[in-house]
Amino acid sequence: MKIPIKDYIKNTREQFGTRSSKMGSYSFFLTVVVLAILVTVNIALSFLPDSYVQEDLTANQLYSISSQSKVMLSSLEEDITIYWVVASGEEDEYVEKLLHNYEDYSSRVTVEKKDPDLNPDFTNNYTDETIYNNSVIVECGDKYRYISYQDMYETSSMSYYSMYSSADEFAGESLITSAISYCTTEELPVIHILEGHGETELTESFQEALERDNLETETLSLLNSETVPEEVSCILVNAPSTDISETERDMLLDFMERGGRVLIISGTAEEEQLPNLKSVMENYGISVLEGVVVEENTDNYVYGNPVLLMPEMNSSDITDPLMEDNYQVVVPVSKALDVSEASEDVTVTSLLESSEESFLKDEGYDIETYEQEEGDVQGPLTLAALVTKDLEDDQQMQLVWIASSMMLEEAYNAYSSDANEDFILNVLEMMCEKDDSISVRSKSLTNEYLTISTADSSMIKVATMGMIPGIYLITGIVVAVRRRKR
Repeated sequence: MKIPIKDYIKNTREQFGTRSSKMGSYSFFLTVVVLAILVTVNIALSFLPDSYVQEDLTANQLYSISSQSKVMLSSLEEDITIYWVVASGEEDEYVEKLLHNYEDYSSRVTVEKKDPDLNPDFTNNYTDETIYNNSVIVECGDKYRYISYQDMYETSSMSYYSMYSSADEFAGESLITSAISYCTTEELPVIHILEGHGETELTESFQEALERDNLETETLSLLNSETVPEEVSCILVNAPSTDISETERDMLLDFMERGGRVLIISGTAEEEQLPNLKSVMENYGISVLEGVVVEENTDNYVYGNPVLLMPEMNSSDITDPLMEDNYQVVVPVSKALDVSEASEDVTVTSLLESSEESFLKDEGYDIETYEQEEGDVQGPLTLAALVTKDLEDDQQMQLVWIASSMMLEEAYNAYSSDANEDFILNVLEMMCEKDDSISVRSKSLTNEYLTISTADSSMIKVATMGMIPGIYLITGIVVAVRRRKR
């Protein structure tokens, strides 16, 4: 049966005239308005820099630039051009986002894309190296630095069966920020590394860290010299195996009395105890105590080994950056410094200290027990100290002794998540008066060591293996008993 048109129209009006129909129409209209607003906002946001509209939720802030880079970019007084050498369609996600962040943050920075297929000769004026896609050239005036894409990814693991290597860290920001600092610095500080006494060679990792921090190095021999050359301002003595001569000792003391700065890294000796080197510190009333510091406080050593010390850090320009970021250094097999009788004309800062429960065993590497015995020197013990002396003409002598020869070894530096390297870099930066120092860490793509004390490690084991399963077991028993009573 057909419904007349008049009745159909009437029924339709009655349906749309109901309260529910009016509410439905209102909801539909409101939905359209909201969608229109969202589309408009999204279109508007697409014109804003990524740093304002995209939040970096990655654990290591892979898509962001650090506060150190921002401070350096904020102080730029010259224009920086970053050439991104990459073929169309081959852009690396991390590199692309990183370069956009530099450009967005500072109006002084300009990023230019250079396709090597369209500009095959462009890089010839900058480097003779093989050019890989996503490599970068940072330029400011007449200075520039080439950054290979291969150097942006640090690899530490490889399968020898498949010849497959995995990248563990992304060093793009560290390298680019360092390059910008290099290009805008007129003269780089030079660290002179003493040689001729079986000194330990700097690790490749630390040499790269020095380069990233724009600190140059040169070797220095005093064996055939009468005095430390005038151009030398900072000397590093890295874990010598034989002693310096009395003449060299006198040269170092004279150098410091003229405002020189010296960093000595020398720990427990297996054979010779280096009396002339020790007398450099003893000249200022500080005794270098031979032996091995043993820690009994489980909060102050790591991996269950009482000679792998995780000392307390005292406030100073050297330690404050590490303390602010909650990093801990690891000091392996250390002797001690007695700063209690320091000369009145010097200021001594104990940088690293063991706990009151520690002690020094003078047998050194020949110790047979980690138990405290009669005659052991009681802690707290100084493991690293800064000695300063104000001189005429606003000069200042600076001497730092770190009582462990192995702090820079790759394994112990890894245990500290690179805090050991940062600690020594901070010393050298202070000595070079490098106020604009930039030390940006590489960002882990996998994981970092979590440096915790033996006590904390034990608590975690108890919680994960005992307390948590125990709570679940007790809860299960309570629930089962209640159900039976029902």
